[in-house]
Amino acid sequence: MRHQENTHAGRTPAPAPLATLAPLATLAALTTLALALAGCASKGPQGYGAPSAQQETAAQAQQQLQNAQQATQVDNAQTYLDLITQMQQAGQWYASLAHTEAFEQQYGVNPESRLMRADALRNTGQVEQARQAYLALLQGATTARARRGLGLLYASQGQYGQAVEQLDKARQLNPIDANVLSDLAYAHMLDGRLAAAQMPIMQASQLAPANARVQLNMALFWLASGNQAQASQLLRQLAQPQAKGALPMIDQTSLQTLQAQLTSVRDAVRLRDESLPAEAGAGAGAAVSSAPVLPSVLPPAPPPVPTLGTRPEARATEALPGTLPAGITRRILLSEPPGAAGAAPASPL
Repeated sequence: MRHQENTHAGRTPAPAPLATLAPLATLAALTTLALALAGCASKGPQGYGAPSAQQETAAQAQQQLQNAQQATQVDNAQTYLDLITQMQQAGQWYASLAHTEAFEQQYGVNPESRLMRADALRNTGQVEQARQAYLALLQGATTARARRGLGLLYASQGQYGQAVEQLDKARQLNPIDANVLSDLAYAHMLDGRLAAAQMPIMQASQLAPANARVQLNMALFWLASGNQAQASQLLRQLAQPQAKGALPMIDQTSLQTLQAQLTSVRDAVRLRDESLPAEAGAGAGAAVSSAPVLPSVLPPAPPPVPTLGTRPEARATEALPGTLPAGITRRILLSEPPGAAGAAPASPL
């Protein structure tokens, strides 16, 4: 018998399997919580209004458990919102609208989901529903984004004065948002006001040099203002890969879209000039001509957009070597849908 005891005493116990450690740790934590709760239940109040040490321990344990559960839920909710954001960036507006409804059923309504729903409503042509959704978000942290959404909504309906008003309010709330500045400049251009577009587009271009949409709007401004040299230089820079193995920021499809928008902007400027009285038109022309990039009299036909060195025999729809296919470019770069006939044309990017 002594020999057996010595034998067992000299034997090193085998370590517990790793698979059993987690359940044991969980069981230990639950046991501690249960003992703490039991200890609190077995004793009466320890003073008027003052919790006992056991009560404080139990409350802390319960709070930690609740915090862990809430953190897990928040992580899942944020992951879901991120997925909806990716859908919207890819232009999948109808799918994103369905997913915002599913998200709110599972996690409840929050400002982010409401903004996503409003954006999806706007981009699926549900104008009045989108307007009401944005108006309900004009308070607190969502105000700037809701103002921008309203501005884009009005622009899609050709209501450029209201679009400029809302976008300028968004700019005042967030003066360094390059997307808001670019949208504001583009709305001014569609309203035929090149002079008003100059400041916001210059700011946006310098704030976001790697944003292709902003930079193409900058090129649009240069072309509409008659500054072909600046526009050509910028477009050639955008057509070059920014790093080894990287794709260029624009391709031939982007330039075709830019040419169409240039025609729209020049038509808007011409219509605004024609609608002004003779005296007012003369005064406006003098004011514009004082700025070198804003001539008062536009040429009868817009200058052609540079073709970035494509072969003369190449078709207009042929993509440049090494660039994104046209469909991918349009999906990524055109953040706003073209809309119905007569509506505001999409931004070049």
